[in-house]
Amino acid sequence: MEKITNQIPKNISISAFLGEKESLRVRLLSQAVSLALFILLWRRMSLYYNNQLLLPTPGSTFTAFIGLFGDPEIWENLLLTLERVLKGFACALLIGAPIGLLMGSSKIAMYMFDPLLGCIRQVPLMAWIPLSIIWFGLGNGPTIFMIALAGIFAVVLNTVAGVRNISPDYYHAARSMGAGTWCIFLRVVLPCALPDILGGARLALGSGWMAVICAEFIATSAGFGFSMVEAQTRMETEKLLALMVLGALVGYTMDKCVCAIGNRLTRWK
Repeated sequence: MEKITNQIPKNISISAFLGEKESLRVRLLSQAVSLALFILLWRRMSLYYNNQLLLPTPGSTFTAFIGLFGDPEIWENLLLTLERVLKGFACALLIGAPIGLLMGSSKIAMYMFDPLLGCIRQVPLMAWIPLSIIWFGLGNGPTIFMIALAGIFAVVLNTVAGVRNISPDYYHAARSMGAGTWCIFLRVVLPCALPDILGGARLALGSGWMAVICAEFIATSAGFGFSMVEAQTRMETEKLLALMVLGALVGYTMDKCVCAIGNRLTRWK
């Protein structure tokens, strides 16, 4: 049995046994079953507590979710939050990727930046909110800062790992063909580290989306997080849960967009 198991390729997928349509059906069926089980558990818990304020039923939450589509204020706040997320995400990527490439390529840079970044990374994100308000005031400044801060470390760490995992044979082959430092960076380091950079970008976007909701609870008077605060203040639990579902769908969509971009940029892998 062990010999037979060892002969099976490790990277084999369901589509190798099933066709593309069959594997898609299996995937969709699995997702539908997991969603149905979650909704069933939710309904059982809501019936157990029997309190719409404490835990609304899935039906009432779905009704509130449909009602969100007719509320223009919700969509204005959501678009404002998305704008903040994209700006903060761009800052995290533009700052974190060069620092990660530098640290991964240079031991001196690693010795210089690693202790500092390691210490800053341990500070709880919420601890930065009062200081960010002092620095940037209320509005977009604190939220963009929080998003960038939440994502920059994921980008740096993944980029460093991507550079350091490059095989030395690639460097030797490039130098043997007369490639200089800049050419090696463009043709070897950057392409090989790109999958890890995109992985860090995916984590940064998810962290930024969660960070902006927390920041908008405190540092702004508009945004998707502020809409949640209003629903909580008015004791509209159904609307609050509906906003949470909408936020989860938006975050999931952004994550899949980053995955699609990454798959297109790294088709060679």
